[in-house]
Amino acid sequence: MKELRILVAYDASQSARDALTYCRELVELIADKCGGKYTILVLTIEQLPACSLFSSMGAWKEQCAKAHKKQLLVHEQIVDEVKQSGLDPSCITNKFVTLDERDEPLEDSERKRLIAKAILKELKQGHYNTLVIGRRGVTRSDAYLFGSVSQYLLQEAKKCVIWLLCR
Repeated sequence: MKELRILVAYDASQSARDALTYCRELVELIADKCGGKYTILVLTIEQLPACSLFSSMGAWKEQCAKAHKKQLLVHEQIVDEVKQSGLDPSCITNKFVTLDERDEPLEDSERKRLIAKAILKELKQGHYNTLVIGRRGVTRSDAYLFGSVSQYLLQEAKKCVIWLLCR
């Protein structure tokens, strides 16, 4: 059997946590069937607060630094949880990606597009055959106006299976 390579896009939302839990539980059930030939990458793309919410660039940058520390801590905690489950810890990898927008903040729709592109880049470079994402339940009109990471991934992902967990 070919190796099962799963990329879980994690953003600390409840739907992403549910998607990761589902993935972990499913792989626990089939791990012996694939002879330990699996890899799970927990990928977190840093998500900075919208600049428009702050009165000054200084306040925004300060909040970005706090958000970075918090997201990195949450990422490390969730990876530890997965490694302490019934899965082989050597088959679990992780990556935390920082989008370079601290000097020039992006609009929400552009930021979401960049997040999706970073996920797709990792999917392709790592030769992952499965993408696991959680969906927050954004309406179609909101997705059209403000962008949606999951919608962009569904449209642009190629040569992979997508597990989309909806809330």
